[in-house]
Amino acid sequence: MAKAVILAGGQGERFWPLTHPAFPKYRIKFEGKRSLLQNTFERLSKVYGKNNIYVVTTASHARMVREELPKLSREHIFIEPYRNNTCAAIFLACSRLRRIFGEKEVVSFFPADALIQDRSAFKRTMARALRLAKARDLLVTIGIRPTFPATGYGYIEKGKPVVGHPGSFFVRRFVEKPAAAKARRYLRAKGFSWNAGMFTWRLDTFFSAMRRNCPVFARTFDLQRLSKSYKRLPNISIDYALMEKASNSAVCTTLMDWCDMGSWEMLFERSAKNRKNVYAEGLHYHQEVGDSLIVNRTASPLVVLGVSGIVAVQTSRGTLICRKGRSQEAALLVKHL
Repeated sequence: MAKAVILAGGQGERFWPLTHPAFPKYRIKFEGKRSLLQNTFERLSKVYGKNNIYVVTTASHARMVREELPKLSREHIFIEPYRNNTCAAIFLACSRLRRIFGEKEVVSFFPADALIQDRSAFKRTMARALRLAKARDLLVTIGIRPTFPATGYGYIEKGKPVVGHPGSFFVRRFVEKPAAAKARRYLRAKGFSWNAGMFTWRLDTFFSAMRRNCPVFARTFDLQRLSKSYKRLPNISIDYALMEKASNSAVCTTLMDWCDMGSWEMLFERSAKNRKNVYAEGLHYHQEVGDSLIVNRTASPLVVLGVSGIVAVQTSRGTLICRKGRSQEAALLVKHL
């Protein structure tokens, strides 16, 4: 059975004032139910089985991961000496899994905080990705069909189809977060997908590709001297280190719903709202309010009157009030407080 690894280490600064080092983004409960991490674990369990799921995180996050996933074995939590971007985290997890299961094992990687509600579509998509990764020496990504000209997501341009694997294509190129005009062009072109940050490969395929495209990891990384070798690794994402350089990348395209929960506005877009397009939770009162998000995580009431198109968030750490579309600026402004 293939293995799944959840990447749980980001802080989620764009959800200020809710998120902070002791409360990372993956702990946010969507519509007051399970946290994003718990949702990710449950979704993966339907494809990989609960005993085949691992988490890679830092020592400071390990306690929080255990609180969120109390039934997850401690041996299934791979601890980084410190945060050093996604390439180091993935290389660490692949190295540990290779030692346990060998180089022919198929492994998938997932961010802890993505939101996918159509679990049947997710299961079908990952079944295709797993078959492709097992059969071919390919680094397999998941490409989401764009529904709007997003400027906050990376894109994948598909090339020729992979024969024998419907819906799968060789990658022509990866594109970083584009300007609005390019995003609109990509949406019209039909040959582009959103990069979901999900990866699947055989371990031998991964290590061979890393030796070709980013050999410093193979030369430097040492499980026996993890902390010392980690300090010598570059701080680089898996996209820059490997995916954008590799000549053997493929993308499985899918129509499944997907959302990178990167901001309060994105949470608003995916939440159930009232007839005036207002999402509200916590102790609050609102009147003559439209097209707004209201979140209160304190025991003091939050009152909102006569406004439209705003984000209002109140926690014990502070209060954010802004026009929709500007909440991500809070993470930068708060540093001046």
